[in-house]
Amino acid sequence: MVLVGREEDIRQVTALLADPPQMPGQLRFVQIDGEIGAGKSALLSSVLRELREKERAKSAATGDGVTPARAVSLSTCVLLAQGDQLHTDGPLVAFRVLLEGLLGEPVEELLDDATPAQLALRCLEALDDTPVVIAVDDAHWLDPASVTFLDALMQSPAHGPLTVIVVHRFGQAPWNLIMAARKRGALMSHYTLEPLPDTAISAIADSLSAPQVEAVVAAAEGNPLFAHALIAAFRRHPDTARVEDVLAHTGAERSSLLAAAVASDLDRLDTPARLTLESLAILGRSDTEALAEVAGLDQRQVTESAKQLAERGLLTENPHEVLHPVVRLSVYQNTSTARRSDAHRRAAYLPETELFERAEHLRGALTSGNLLTGATQPLTPAEIAVLVDAAGVAIGSEPAAVLRWLSDLPPELRTPQTETLLARALILTGDFETAIDRLRAIISTTDAPEAQILLANALRVTGHTGEARALLETAQDGAGSADPALLREYIDMVSLIDGHPPEVLISKLESLHDPAGTGLNKVVAAIYRTMASLAVGRVPEGQASFRRVTDWADRVTNDELASVPHAAACAVWAAYMLDQYQAGLVLAKRSLQLAHRHGQADVLANLGTGLAFCQAAMGLLDDAERTGTQAVHDAETYGPPSLVSMARAGLMIAAQGRNNPELLRARYEDVMAVPLPEFGWWRNAVLTTRGRVAAMLDEPLEAHPELLGDPKDAMIAARYADAAVVAASTGDHETANALIAQGLEIAEEQKQHGQRGMVLTTQAELLLRAGDPLSAVNLFREARTIFEQRGMKLLIGRAQAGMAQAEAALSKQAAPLAQLSEREQQVAELLAQGMKNREIAAHLGVSARTAENHVHRLLKKLDLSSRSEVAQLLSSPA
Repeated sequence: MVLVGREEDIRQVTALLADPPQMPGQLRFVQIDGEIGAGKSALLSSVLRELREKERAKSAATGDGVTPARAVSLSTCVLLAQGDQLHTDGPLVAFRVLLEGLLGEPVEELLDDATPAQLALRCLEALDDTPVVIAVDDAHWLDPASVTFLDALMQSPAHGPLTVIVVHRFGQAPWNLIMAARKRGALMSHYTLEPLPDTAISAIADSLSAPQVEAVVAAAEGNPLFAHALIAAFRRHPDTARVEDVLAHTGAERSSLLAAAVASDLDRLDTPARLTLESLAILGRSDTEALAEVAGLDQRQVTESAKQLAERGLLTENPHEVLHPVVRLSVYQNTSTARRSDAHRRAAYLPETELFERAEHLRGALTSGNLLTGATQPLTPAEIAVLVDAAGVAIGSEPAAVLRWLSDLPPELRTPQTETLLARALILTGDFETAIDRLRAIISTTDAPEAQILLANALRVTGHTGEARALLETAQDGAGSADPALLREYIDMVSLIDGHPPEVLISKLESLHDPAGTGLNKVVAAIYRTMASLAVGRVPEGQASFRRVTDWADRVTNDELASVPHAAACAVWAAYMLDQYQAGLVLAKRSLQLAHRHGQADVLANLGTGLAFCQAAMGLLDDAERTGTQAVHDAETYGPPSLVSMARAGLMIAAQGRNNPELLRARYEDVMAVPLPEFGWWRNAVLTTRGRVAAMLDEPLEAHPELLGDPKDAMIAARYADAAVVAASTGDHETANALIAQGLEIAEEQKQHGQRGMVLTTQAELLLRAGDPLSAVNLFREARTIFEQRGMKLLIGRAQAGMAQAEAALSKQAAPLAQLSEREQQVAELLAQGMKNREIAAHLGVSARTAENHVHRLLKKLDLSSRSEVAQLLSSPA
């Protein structure tokens, strides 16, 4: 499109982008909007072209040539990403050029190994510290995976300054990206493309007659795309002078008028030109060889047809967008269903067509033609396999794509695999009811373990725990030949409901045949034995069985780990309870990544919460905030409902390390607003943390004596410390001291050194409040040593803060006494003990008169009037 009248717009936007942000990692976010056909894409193309030319001139002047490796690094090459209204390429392909250029692998392979957010981090690592510009045209049509990728790219700290430009229509702003940029503290700019002045429209239409120019100006109302469509129509009908004579659609929306103009053009095209235009609409790109194959023409016919289409104003002059989106959609909708089906199928088999694009075209062939009725050739098993392969890769990053690819399969083409993938996608998009119905249908006709497991989890997530347990219980035949995956799931279900599984189930799992020889069942058995030991406070036994788990975690393959996500989550919590936070963090991160990749929604909240707890314990508060926030979202979205309060408790623990009372109070109120978990250990953890924070905030306290009852699990020593805080806050210091003593005894018995440090810290804090800073500082010092040995950085900070307060209190006590002589300090201590002058004289071996003089002088130096005030000074708290 000729940019007549847009010269000033180009100058202003170019000037806005010419100087990148100066600070490393700084983000600039530029929003460009306008109505349909205003010329946003053409403007963006012109601006980016000018930026590239300036970069080339700068490189030539400095002698810095652009190497092939840096050509895709965005240092001298600006990337243009484009949303796709027809979604013909699959998830994340808007950023295919960037990803494949930087990371060296096809998008499909990259998504099979990482989530979009993780790929964003890898791209930032691959970029150097030079300015980066990413322009996104038609941002309102970005696929969800691309939105997630760009969001993560903006939220993560980059080495160099980053500029993101999003172009969109009026009323279709990508608010999630805009809010992400604001959250990141971006430099925000907003530029609106206004209608062209009448003089510019007249200049565009100067080849027409005066009446026709006047009609175009009046009807276009400053819209250049509509003006070009009208000009092309008048050229086809040079004898007309009114718009209504050309289109006969006066008063309709601009997009409707344009669609009508396109439909009129299609009727007048010869067959090769029409086939070429339809193929352009289906492919979305201008590749003569590919167009010829899809259209069923030779390349000469395609070239000649392209000239005819350009003459009629149907093609744009934008190299990134051959057809305007409105034109493309109009052409696609006006193409016969049989023709669309055939063209999509041809496109699916073009050489070098990537997996996602093949899947999209096969889906287009399925939904466009008469395949549902069997009137034409249905998809082959090989083509169904393509859809399944694509869905298996995309399920974790864009479940909506899986729904597009698999929802319309006719019954005869469905398989347990396609239906299970579809059910998983339905769960990820929040449609649990439909997913459950699909899964029930699968297991009614086949014994598919994956479908049974997914149905049990969907039932549990939606609150039907009893039905879920019964389903898995029925699957156990009691003869030792149970399916390992089903038995593992059953053990996990029993663990969550009853607190720990019976040994008979663990032994049964351990005895099952392992044809792959991985020892997976034995390791999972060790995980559940560890938790069973910790549930009753047999910590040394738990530590012994957990050593096998940590050895396994170092060598387990992704496929094996992905097959036991719930057991992995259990292992993360075991690591947390045993103070092995680094091991828990590594296992949780890896398992969470695999769960996202495979769309295992039911375990996301559990893994995320465990990871947040480990991160908080290690003092990684920013990481814990991000992880915990996502865990709360996953718990609220995918369940189970009982995990919401546990996830929020993780955020409350992270807030304790912030020294921000307002944040802590807000997190406390968030935890109080949701029901307690049903699962025993989680319930106790939330209750005790809630009680401790309530005491810190002077909130009303609840009595929960059951927290200190039997069985004494591996976390009970810390609960005794929290109970002591609650007791002390009510003035019951005797009970508080007794609870501290019991907590220390239990920690010693269980060999829970980290929890011993927690109890010592609590004891020190209570002593400090009671006015004994000397005892407190020694306890803080001992606790800090324990925390340093175990990498408990959050508690190291707590102990250090307590030490600082205790030392300040000691200094405050010592300051008045420092001005006394050594003899006067002795007299002061004897006065504090309640001695009379004669008793002091006898104790020091001096005369009564000398003792009286000492007392008089020290009272004067301390500016005190009585002996009792001396005693009070020596015992005063901080």
